[in-house]
Amino acid sequence: MASKFNSKMFPFFSKLKSLSVRKYNIESELPFFLLYLWSIASTRVPRTYIFRFASEKHVFKNISSFFMKIKVLIEGWRYEHATACEVVGKESPSKIFREFLSRMARSIRSGEPFELFMSREYTNFVAAYSENMERMMNKLKQLCDAYVSILSSTTFICLVILMLGLLYSLETMLPLAVLVTVTISVALLMFSWIMFSAARPDEILAKGKIKPPKRKILTLISIASISTSFFPYLLIGFNQPFYGITFSGLPLLVAGFIGKRYVAKVKRCEEFYPSFLRQIASICATKVPIKTALKDALNINYGPLNNPIRRLYNKLSFRINSSVAWESFEAEVDSELIRRVNGIFVDVLHRGGNIDEISKMLESLYFIYTTIRRKRYQVVSYLTGIVAPLHVAMCGVMGVVGSFFTLLSSFAGIAAVASPITLKLPTEFISIYFLLIIVVFSINNAVTLYSIEGDSRFTLLFYIGLLLVSGSLIYSLTSQATSNYLFSMITS
Repeated sequence: MASKFNSKMFPFFSKLKSLSVRKYNIESELPFFLLYLWSIASTRVPRTYIFRFASEKHVFKNISSFFMKIKVLIEGWRYEHATACEVVGKESPSKIFREFLSRMARSIRSGEPFELFMSREYTNFVAAYSENMERMMNKLKQLCDAYVSILSSTTFICLVILMLGLLYSLETMLPLAVLVTVTISVALLMFSWIMFSAARPDEILAKGKIKPPKRKILTLISIASISTSFFPYLLIGFNQPFYGITFSGLPLLVAGFIGKRYVAKVKRCEEFYPSFLRQIASICATKVPIKTALKDALNINYGPLNNPIRRLYNKLSFRINSSVAWESFEAEVDSELIRRVNGIFVDVLHRGGNIDEISKMLESLYFIYTTIRRKRYQVVSYLTGIVAPLHVAMCGVMGVVGSFFTLLSSFAGIAAVASPITLKLPTEFISIYFLLIIVVFSINNAVTLYSIEGDSRFTLLFYIGLLLVSGSLIYSLTSQATSNYLFSMITS
């Protein structure tokens, strides 16, 4: 309902967002799709069949929709292949894909063999792809440094605004303090979007229609954790607001941690998959049936892939449709990377392409992709190693300041009995103000870390829970310890 309302109220922004997402999805699929076209072209089938196969490849759904239009223009409206590519290419939101279709049209008109064209296109694209991603990672590292600089100054700004409110006019400065905090939060979120747009991450988990049962359960747990996170604050938050935030963040932290463990298992499957692909390809290249190759693979330890491989072999042994069996294997592994690569390999296997050569190209692209991902994780580790301790330190500083104001207010109340001069400090407002800062900055930092890592939504839950729990707990402990220390100094 909300999405429909937004699309009606802001049709321009809704369309712009849709084009941006589709552009990114197309360019994310493009390196694998180019290799897929090359692999199908190596089977020496007519170009019309290649376009038909490409339009039916749902693992590349964002690109296959364009080839479906090309197929309709060719088969239904009798367009020439080159003309159909040019017409459909004009509708693409991605400049890279649009230029690719334009070059394809020129190649078709020149009479160049399609396999030769795809070989050249893929080689050139992969070379440029590696360089572009390397530049993106360097740019992302620089943006992370800028984000840390901005974040480190935000606490100082918030405290200065609060001090000014206490020294001058509380009625004016305290609402201004809240406004400044919200403004800083919006600025940090915008900066997170800039970081996300500079080098968008690919999700680890598969995007297919079939989801494994364990992932469905984890999704339900995540939804339940969001719902239950409000109850601890409602129970104890009014008396102990900071401990209420601590216990509210625990369900999110636990659900995110369980989800991250599931994602880690999927990554382990990705580590073993190239070895599995290499063995199956080397055996099938000698014209050995795939079922025999899988039977040999059962004798080798592929870690978390052992059970999916065994179930795949059993399905093929029971004469279940090969496509259904492989789709079930991909869904069980639940990796988008394996889903793309395996989809190419299975098509080459079924259509009689050059398995040995294509498997080597798949392994090479797999290595390039995972290498770029490891570099991204280095940037994520770098930012996490700074943001998490900085967030805790900021909460500790606010705890010290909050306890100082609380103690000062207590002594001011005692002194007011013997002196006509009174000093009223809004300690309750100060506590609420610091609570707002902790919650807002926890969400901001979690969104930033998620925007550059992007493994799954479990990552977002984990970081929100971690920062809420650690920040509010450190504030409470620091505030209590500082109050006890100052009180002991004064009374002694």
